[in-house]
Amino acid sequence: MNISRYIFCAMAIPVSAVAHDFWLQPDNFLPAAGADVNVRLFVGDHFANEKERAFQKKRTVRIQWFATKMTKDITARGQEGAKPFIQFSPQDRGQHLLTLERDWAHIELEAKKFNSYLEHEGLKNILKHRRDAGEDNKVGKERYRRYLKSLMQVGGQNDQTWKRQTGHRLEIVPLSNPYGHKPGDQLKVLVLFDGKPLSNAQLEACHRGPKKVNIQSKRTDKSGQVAIKLNYAGPWLVRLVHMRKCTEDPGYDWESFWSAFSFALPEGKK
Repeated sequence: MNISRYIFCAMAIPVSAVAHDFWLQPDNFLPAAGADVNVRLFVGDHFANEKERAFQKKRTVRIQWFATKMTKDITARGQEGAKPFIQFSPQDRGQHLLTLERDWAHIELEAKKFNSYLEHEGLKNILKHRRDAGEDNKVGKERYRRYLKSLMQVGGQNDQTWKRQTGHRLEIVPLSNPYGHKPGDQLKVLVLFDGKPLSNAQLEACHRGPKKVNIQSKRTDKSGQVAIKLNYAGPWLVRLVHMRKCTEDPGYDWESFWSAFSFALPEGKK
């Protein structure tokens, strides 16, 4: 693997029926200052089976660009149907954080598939509620919203941008600099929902290697924190989903919030 660049190609595997993750992915997590960076939006299952998605104005609430002492709304740069999703050119060395908030979408799944999905995502409390209420044979009606983040390091320069909280309703916040670690280190992250620590949430950290995706699955503690072991250099995706009863949309029983945070662990970091 080239230690100065992490450039991706979509896998030639069709997206499976259970694939439902979205994530932002730059062509290069470690660009030079002034370089054009293509940021793509992918859908897949746990950092695999990916398919590139085009920009959709209707589904895009906000795209923001964070850097040292800068917050910029770049939603207007998006063009309907465009691939890559968006392009930007960071001129300054340092860390740059790109974020995307997508609007509500809705699904209905037959009971067996909905229960399987809950099990797959570790949403045991929701599954228990359905069983206790005698609803586990009922169609699952859900609305969902996505909050995506991608952290890049430009010109090999570190700073404190990794600390930035974006105000997303569900947000994964690293508690140390992901680009300051080396393979074998641990990275602690904090999960916030509506600005408060979210405990007992199943979080997964996915590393994509040459042949397979390695996945760690852990639950947040009482303070909303969890430690990830950064076993390998290369691209990482940290993701989770939080679900609760839906009280604002009478047509749906549940609402879920999805968060995904991507970055790359440099090879040979000292």
